[in-house]
Amino acid sequence: MKMVQMKKAVNFLENIKKTDEIVVVFNNDGDGISSCVLLNKFLAKTGRKKPYIINQPMPMDKNIIQRIQTTVPHKIIFLDIAADQQQNVLKKLGGICDMMIVDHHQVFKNMNQPKDASSMRRTSVVVHYNPRMERHDVYQSTSYCVYKICSKIIDMSEDLWIAGVGMVSDYNLNDSKDLVKILKEKYGLSEPLYGTKLGRIADMISATRAVNALSCEQMVEVLEKANFEGFEEAKNADKMIEARDAIEKEMASLLQDVEEHSEKIGKILFYNIKSKFNLGSSLSTKVSENFQKDLVIIYERSGNRVKVSARNQAKNINAGLVLQRAASSAGGSGGGHEAAAGATISAENWEKFREILIKSVNKS
Repeated sequence: MKMVQMKKAVNFLENIKKTDEIVVVFNNDGDGISSCVLLNKFLAKTGRKKPYIINQPMPMDKNIIQRIQTTVPHKIIFLDIAADQQQNVLKKLGGICDMMIVDHHQVFKNMNQPKDASSMRRTSVVVHYNPRMERHDVYQSTSYCVYKICSKIIDMSEDLWIAGVGMVSDYNLNDSKDLVKILKEKYGLSEPLYGTKLGRIADMISATRAVNALSCEQMVEVLEKANFEGFEEAKNADKMIEARDAIEKEMASLLQDVEEHSEKIGKILFYNIKSKFNLGSSLSTKVSENFQKDLVIIYERSGNRVKVSARNQAKNINAGLVLQRAASSAGGSGGGHEAAAGATISAENWEKFREILIKSVNKS
C-alpha cells in the first residue's frame, strides 16, 4: 500500500505543468511550515511556478474555500492538514482542479480518487498520502513524508535540515530513524535532536507564532532563503530569535504556575493558561515531558470559546480520539493523533466536555 501511495504522490508532482497555477494550504505549525518550504524548494528546483500559499489551523477555517477561489488554480496541495476530516471542503473544491493531501494525522477516510473518464462533467483527481493508511500507529511527520516524496524525483539533500526542523517540531522521531541517522551524519548532530540547532529553530517557529512577530507565510520565506549553518543571518531571522527569547521567559513563568495551580484528576492534568501569548500548544508539550503517561490538557478561554491543546507522550491514551469524541459530544470540534491533539468548545459547554473527558479517560 505504501509504495502505491508513494507512486501516486510522485506522479502527481511530476504531472504538474510548468504553466500550472498552484495553491498550497499548510498547517500553521512547525511541521506544516517546514513541509511548505520543502515543497516550494522542490517546485523551484524543477522549474514550476511559485505557489500561492495559505496557512491554516486544523480544522481549517470556514473561509478557506473563498480564499482558494480568489485564484484560478490547476492544482491544490494540502500539507499537514487532515482534509479527510473536512470532506465538505474537498467536495466543493472538487470541480475546480486536481488535489493532493500529504498528511500524518489519523485517517478518517481514504480520499484517493481517480479521474472519472466516463463522466462528462469535470471531476478532479484526489491523491491522498498518509503513512497511517498502511499502519495506523505509525508516526512520521508531514515534513518527513514530503522530503521522501520529493526525493524520489530530484536530489533534496541540501534541504534535509528543513525536514529535520519539521520532524523535531512534531516531537516524535521513533518511526523516522532513517532520516535521523542521515541528519546526525550530515550536520554532526547528537541525539536527542530536540537539543540541537534543529530544536532551536523549531522553538523559534513556535515562539514567532505565539508573539505574532511574523506570519506563517513570512516564516516560510525566511526558511526558504536561509541555510542551516548561517540561519541566524537570514533576513527576518532576528525577529524569530527575539520571539524565542521572549517566549522562553514567559514559558519559565508558566511552568512554575503549572506546578502551583494545575488540577490532577486521575489520568488527566488540567491547566487554565493565562498569557498574552498563544502558548497553549507549546506549553502542553513542555508539561507532558514530566507527565508522559497522563493526558495533559492546557485550555484557555477566548471570547465565547475554549481552546484546548492536549498531549500524551507515552501514547497509552489516544489523545486525538478521546478529544474528538468528547468535543463532538459537547457540540465542538477536535482531533489530532495519539500523542497530540486539539479541540475548540463553546464556553457554555466546557463543563460538559470536561466531564465527558474525565469519564472517558479514567474509566479503566
